[in-house]
Amino acid sequence: ARSSFGHGVQVRSFAKRMTNRRTDLAVRKRRPGVGDEGMVAEVLEGTVYVEPSYETWVHSMKGEKVSIVPLETKVFDEDIRTDILHRNVLYWQNKERGWSNKRTLRRGEISGTGKKPHKQKGTGRARQGTKRAPHHRGGGKAHGPVPRSFETKLNKKVRQLGNRIALAARFREENMVVLEELKLKHPKTHAINELVKLWGWNSVLFVQEFEGDRNFELACKNIPEVETVSPHTFNAKEALLKEKVVLSVKSLEQIQNHLCKDIRSARSAVVVESESVQEEEELGGREEVQQQEQMS
Repeated sequence: ARSSFGHGVQVRSFAKRMTNRRTDLAVRKRRPGVGDEGMVAEVLEGTVYVEPSYETWVHSMKGEKVSIVPLETKVFDEDIRTDILHRNVLYWQNKERGWSNKRTLRRGEISGTGKKPHKQKGTGRARQGTKRAPHHRGGGKAHGPVPRSFETKLNKKVRQLGNRIALAARFREENMVVLEELKLKHPKTHAINELVKLWGWNSVLFVQEFEGDRNFELACKNIPEVETVSPHTFNAKEALLKEKVVLSVKSLEQIQNHLCKDIRSARSAVVVESESVQEEEELGGREEVQQQEQMS
């Protein structure tokens, strides 16, 4: 925006001037001025600073604010889709049900004779073909249970999308906390109890980094409503069930990289496909030129 002060003079606002100043300092040392024809501005190496869209506070174990960490836009800018979250929750519920070993005998598995109980006509009774039928005492079970798995299928990309949506939802609800580190000197449950009481949490999901602190993991095992996961085992169901999701700075970076892996692989596949199409077009053009030269 521009503001005018008398005599038609237009002056840029302070914020706009500061933004342009930062861009100039980040991209080049100086601009060629009047009379500097032929001079080329020296371009600095490195990436231009881009202000993050999302960021959050980093706290110490005692609850003090230490620093601010930027958040990945690809994860925390996802739209909250309840249909994807519902599919993810059902998938993990069915997966946790596991396997059923219940089984009953069918009519073909019952021991006994296959002889017809009585003749077809002349007795006044209903016709019967076998004593092992389900409506006979001691017969087989019709439509009984069989050993089966309750697990359902869900594409990996849908599961990853659900994890991103769940993490973004907890962040927007202000139910995501980032600590400096999740480490303990000794595997004492008392230390975790004191941490939970200090923050006032009723239930919490701790996301540790890969090969996280073993003492911290053991200290959380004996406390109800407190669980620990890694970036690979993080899932939408546990994130939505717990009141708070707590991460360390390192685990936050790792889980963001893990959840963005599918997005990057899809984009790289598109780039590779476009490059292959360009190469084919170039080869086709070269062949046409060669044919024209031979004809001439």
